[in-house]
Amino acid sequence: MIKTEKLTKVFSTEDVETFALRGVDVHVRKGEFVAIMGPSGCGKSTFLNIVGLLDNPTGGTYSFNGTDVSNLKEEDRTQYRRGNIGFVFQSFNLIDKLNVYDNVELPLLYLKMKGAERKKRVNEVLNRMKIGHRAKHFPQQLSGGQQQRVAISRAVVANPVLILADEPTGNLDTKNGIEVMNLLSELNQEGATVLMVTHSARDAGFAHRTINLLDGQVIRENRN
Repeated sequence: MIKTEKLTKVFSTEDVETFALRGVDVHVRKGEFVAIMGPSGCGKSTFLNIVGLLDNPTGGTYSFNGTDVSNLKEEDRTQYRRGNIGFVFQSFNLIDKLNVYDNVELPLLYLKMKGAERKKRVNEVLNRMKIGHRAKHFPQQLSGGQQQRVAISRAVVANPVLILADEPTGNLDTKNGIEVMNLLSELNQEGATVLMVTHSARDAGFAHRTINLLDGQVIRENRN
């Protein structure tokens, strides 16, 4: 599903070039759960942003489901993401002015899904994530664990083929963190491909494979 070859990302200023990624080769198969690990500044989030079509690489190639998406224009990346990729972030990234239901419904509005189907999808996923009773509440009225359940609900409501998770338990206590990882594992077992960036060896243990980055390069891969 995901294949990068010699993937490079350089951030340039007038005087300095900073290599965030240096020739990264990664292959993630459909249905896998893969964790990316490494110290801060090693290129993990940069790699995830490129895989999630939030940014283009400077060099190398990136193929998604057999299509080269290395150099898409911003509007084309946006259209490609919708319905294909769901994001889960450490900071939840919920919209404070929208209640739980409206936050989760948002991806379906972008897809122009009809109202009855939207309502069905949103209610199904909220109930599954055990957050349906909070549908009319706003993010600031929820605990961290509840906010992450809402964020996961929003990420999966459109049935994406790929879920990207950037430090999904970073703002949670141990109990809520394990619950979130169990949810991601269940979604993976039901067919979703999951690619996760994490500092946590515990969280990486939920994955099938761990890829370690250092200074923008793959230094080791382990099968869990």
